[in-house]
Parts: sequence; structure tokens; C-alpha cells
Amino acid sequence: MKDHSKRPFRTTFLVLLTTLLGCTQQPSTQSTKTTSVLAVATTSPMMTEFVTRMLGTTTDVRLIVPAERSSRDWRPSRTAATELRDAQLVVLTGAGWEPWSERVSLAPTRTVDLSGAIKQFLIEVPDAVTHQHGPDGAHSHKGFVPHTWLSPQLLLLQLPDLETALLKAHPDSRETIQREAGRLRTSLQPLASLAADLRTQLQEQKLAVVTDGPEFLYLLRDLGVDPIRIRWPVSSPVNAAITEQIRQAAQHNNAAPGVFIINSRRPIGAEQPAVDAGFRVLRLDDLEQASSEQNAVARLTSNLRTLQALNAAIPPTAPR
Repeated sequence: MKDHSKRPFRTTFLVLLTTLLGCTQQPSTQSTKTTSVLAVATTSPMMTEFVTRMLGTTTDVRLIVPAERSSRDWRPSRTAATELRDAQLVVLTGAGWEPWSERVSLAPTRTVDLSGAIKQFLIEVPDAVTHQHGPDGAHSHKGFVPHTWLSPQLLLLQLPDLETALLKAHPDSRETIQREAGRLRTSLQPLASLAADLRTQLQEQKLAVVTDGPEFLYLLRDLGVDPIRIRWPVSSPVNAAITEQIRQAAQHNNAAPGVFIINSRRPIGAEQPAVDAGFRVLRLDDLEQASSEQNAVARLTSNLRTLQALNAAIPPTAPR
């Protein structure tokens, strides 16, 4: 004979157990919620600054690339890729600055590629893209020079596309976006005018200019300068091959004053081979990294002020 007296107890126990499990699982469900969607995701410190200024807030505007990394050498993690896909707007510099972008499947309606406004002005060189994998050192291959942001003239051409994209993504901030876009335009126009003035003045100069890489080609083109360019990745230290390139570039001077333009991210002393070859050295900022001391417009201004030295009769620096 079966004992049925325990069934009510078993049923009550199962109901209580189910209730308890439901209560303990509820907080776990809430903890898996995704973080808030980014208002704007950017890939360069300069565009992060511009977007933050135009929106009037730092909330949910983020440089998706780690601050110490270059977007060209970075690959998004799964978390970063999700943030990019979900962002209300993704601002790309383009021109090869984000080689990973095609693998992330960004929504075209929520992505603006600022190089689209200046395609006819992009510069392609054999060593525009430099990578370093493991201990084998850096190597380069053909591509566009991505540093379009160093040219005030190109920035002015790109600004309308950025403004339009922000207005579409954040219509509630229309007044702020339009006001700050106007102020940026007002800040950049004198720099474009200064570059145009320098171009006119330099037409009469026969000055040999050598640069340590492709980063400053857009800015120098604004000044009408077509430099001799050596292949010296910023990540590479001075070595015999670099020194030989500089020596050969100096031979093109034909006794004319020579100027060597070097990236300010290089360590102090890296310019010594250029000094020894008789060049006057000018350090320029490529704005790849953020600065806590100056905003982007001030840094662009500093570059142009430095380049005003090209308009002077500069004697070669005596070797040390």
C-alpha cells in the first residue's frame, strides 16, 4: 500500500523552492544589462575634442581607441566592436586611419567618414601605412596618408559633414552644434589664411625641405612645399640606414639652406644626424596623441608658427 500523506509536503516544498530560485535569479538578470549606448564614438583625439565641443558635453562621447595607441595599429576588442556598432554616431577620419572599420560592420546611416569630403585631395604614397609585428621591426606599404587633420584647409572642408552628421544623430542639440561649428570655423579660417600667405611668400624661396615621414605632407602642401621625404617610422630609433638617408637628402641641397622637419614625438637627440648634415631642424606636432596643455586649434597654430621659419633666409646649422 502506497503512502500518499507526503505528497502535499512535497508539492509545497517544490513551490517554495521555485519561488526562492526566481528571487535569487532576478538580480543576475539585471546585472547582464548592457551599458548605455555611446552618443558618439571617435577614433582620434582631435575629432574627440571637436565633437565634444560641438555637442557641448563630454557625456557619452568617447575615443574608442586606447589613448596610447594609433588607430592604424589597433584592433577592436569584442566590447569595443559592440560599442561601435551600437553607437548613435561613429566619426571616422578615413584615408586609412581606421583599417579595421570594414571588419566591424558599422551601420552606414550612423557612420560619417570625414575623408569623403576631400577624396580628390588625398595623398597616396608607397609607405603611408607602417606596421610592426613582433621582433622583426616596422614595415610599410602603399596607402593614403591619414593625417588630413593637420591641414586647416582640409578641416574646413570636412567640418560641414561633421556638423550635418551630429545634427542628424542629435537633433535636440541643434543650437549648440550650429553655434560651436561656427566658432570652430572662425578659429580655423585664420590658420588657412596664414597657410595661404606663407605659400605666396615661399614661392620666391628656393629652400630644400626634408621631412622624416609622410605625416606632414598635407600641411606642407598647403604651403606649396614639396619635400624630400625619408622613410623613418616614428617607432624606429636612429640607425645607420636612417643616417644615410639624411646624408643623401642633404646632397640635394646644392648649397641652398636646408630645413629638416621632424616629428615632435621623437625623443630629444633624434635630430642629431640632421644637425650634423647641416640642416636647420623644425619640430612639428602630428596631433596623434591628446594633450592636456593645448587644445587642437592651438597646436595647429603652433605648427604654422614654427613653419614661418621657412620664410626666413636660414643658414645651415654648423655641425657639432
